[in-house]
Amino acid sequence: MKKLIISILLFIFFGFFSYTAAQEPVKVTFIYLNGSNTNTEKSKEAYIKGVKKLHKEIVSRFNKDKTLNNDIWGGNYIINEEPIPFYWGDLSKDAIEILNEDFDFMKKISPRPANYVRRFIALCLHDAIWVTKMQNMYPIIEKLHKTVTEENNKGNAVVLLGYSAGTFIVHEYLFLKMPVLDLDVETTRNRADYKFREYFKTKNIKTSCTDAFFKAELVTYDMSGNFVIEDNFESFKEKTDKLNDYTEKYCAPHGALIGGINFASPFALFYSGIFGEKYQMSDIMAYSYKYIVENNIFWLTVNFSDDPLGFPGSKNITVDRVTKATGLKIEPRGGFIYDKSNKSSRRTFLMAHLSYFNAAKRFAKFLSDAIDEGYDYFYVTKEE
Repeated sequence: MKKLIISILLFIFFGFFSYTAAQEPVKVTFIYLNGSNTNTEKSKEAYIKGVKKLHKEIVSRFNKDKTLNNDIWGGNYIINEEPIPFYWGDLSKDAIEILNEDFDFMKKISPRPANYVRRFIALCLHDAIWVTKMQNMYPIIEKLHKTVTEENNKGNAVVLLGYSAGTFIVHEYLFLKMPVLDLDVETTRNRADYKFREYFKTKNIKTSCTDAFFKAELVTYDMSGNFVIEDNFESFKEKTDKLNDYTEKYCAPHGALIGGINFASPFALFYSGIFGEKYQMSDIMAYSYKYIVENNIFWLTVNFSDDPLGFPGSKNITVDRVTKATGLKIEPRGGFIYDKSNKSSRRTFLMAHLSYFNAAKRFAKFLSDAIDEGYDYFYVTKEE
């Protein structure tokens, strides 16, 4: 009897500590991506200083946010005090120098006011256009992927925060590197022959990402941006057998990314009407938004209303609208997508684009409000 009691006590003791260890919150690292024209050492130092100031305010706000901690994270995450400023501005330096040479030439043939406006527009939009070209984007994505993977290897999850042109990198990382693709779904959707689907079922194929699919040469794009799967059966088998290896090498681990924040964002300017009734959403975009909702990821776009380079979406969307726009079954549900751009920075018109770091306390509250409003709107609102 005595041995039985001791055994029970030991079971309770070790079981309690095992349960406690299992419930230890995962640490979340916030990775901040810079925007346009930060390609000097001075601007890099200023950016890092601004990130640290902003992150301190965000941590303070987010730690108190009940919607984030209870409804979305479920008490399972805690934010790291130290942020990672992910700097890529120096990569466009050569292109900017060439652009400045062009401006010097234009001074000789163009009126000063016209040249001033031309220079202002070009320098504001240059990096946004430069970074959307895949030959420029991909090395940045690979560098970011290394950072995300390193954090994951430490046991940390990440939230990506893209400022200005950095928002394009945040979106592309989601589209390119997150494991949103199911080969079974793709073979079925592409109406692949029965033997393709049956062969897939004999393999333990993990969900994968766009980068791995292309590296394995399993798919190509058609003119509308949708996937076209390998149609030669022998080649399909050979490439399918290698897919898990490509997934391991090129895709972010499942659960590595738990949030995305895009601010001072021109993204809507380039992808306007993305959830409109007539918008033809590409496969990868549809699968990515499905992934956000099913994996409790918050995906925010937050711009100050007086920021001339921050473009809000025309309207917010609900989970039903995302389901309709993607044409996919979305289950379970927990993540959300939301745009909040209705608050002034209280800075001058020309300084508003830089005010996210200067008005850090105000912006951090703005973000917290966006989480609270966005979660409710996404799941409660019924569209007419």
